[in-house]
Amino acid sequence: MAVYLGNNKILDNGVAGTSLVLGHGETHGSSGTDPITPQSIGAAPAEHSHDYAPVPQLQTVTLPLSGWNSYDYGCTQTVSVTGMRGSSLAIIAAHPDSYDAYMAARVRCSVQGWGALTFAAKKLPLTDLSVNVMILGATS
Repeated sequence: MAVYLGNNKILDNGVAGTSLVLGHGETHGSSGTDPITPQSIGAAPAEHSHDYAPVPQLQTVTLPLSGWNSYDYGCTQTVSVTGMRGSSLAIIAAHPDSYDAYMAARVRCSVQGWGALTFAAKKLPLTDLSVNVMILGATS
C-alpha cells in the first residue's frame, strides 16, 4: 500500500509489511543526520567476549558388585566422580547395558558430594552396573 499527497508518494509499504517514509531511512545511514550505531540501539560492540558456562561433563561410572554395603533396609555404594560438587546439577541414568539390572535392584543416586556420588538400592544388584553421569557446571 502506498500513500500519496497529491501526485507525490510519501509513504510506501516496506519489507514484511512495515511502512517506510520515503527518504527517512537515509537519515540513519553512516553519513546521515541521525546515524544508527550498535551502541545507539543497545547491540553488542563489534569487539566483545562472553563468559560461557562450562561444557557439561559426561562420564560413565561403574558400580561394582563387590562395592555394595548391605544393610537391613538395602545397600549403598559410594563411587568417585571427577568434577562432581555438592552444588553441581547432575543428571544420572542407568547405562542402557545395565538398565534392567539397575531397575530390578531399584538403584538411585541418594547423595552427591565433592568428587563422589552415593547410590542406594532396595536390594543387591546381581551384576556390576554402569551408570551415565552428566554434570552441568562441572569444574575439574
